[in-house]
Amino acid sequence: MEITLRNGEKINLDWNPLVLEYLEDYEGGIEQLKIDVQDEKLRFRTFNFILYCVVSVAYSEELTYKEAVSLVNINDIEKITTFIVEHVNNMKLSNAEQEVTKKSKHKQITTNVKPHRR
Repeated sequence: MEITLRNGEKINLDWNPLVLEYLEDYEGGIEQLKIDVQDEKLRFRTFNFILYCVVSVAYSEELTYKEAVSLVNINDIEKITTFIVEHVNNMKLSNAEQEVTKKSKHKQITTNVKPHRR
């Protein structure tokens, strides 16, 4: 997704492994971030942190948190919000799918076990 920053530069937002590395820097890691994004009191701060991660990874120069957030054009907030929500939800879906996969593998292993006869 392409957005135009307040300084006129265009960047392509991309959810990639580097974004996930930045998200790991969140106090408590990605698991805490997932919890905090659901909390109304923490949602704005959490959103801005994710915004910082996504913008700073896509920008050609190193940015501070404050610089990244202030570069975002207010007209792009809705697009960025959709982008972030979609990817955070996919992260949750991926974890849920992993749990289902683990459980189904476990069931498959245990159901294929034949009783031992003496």
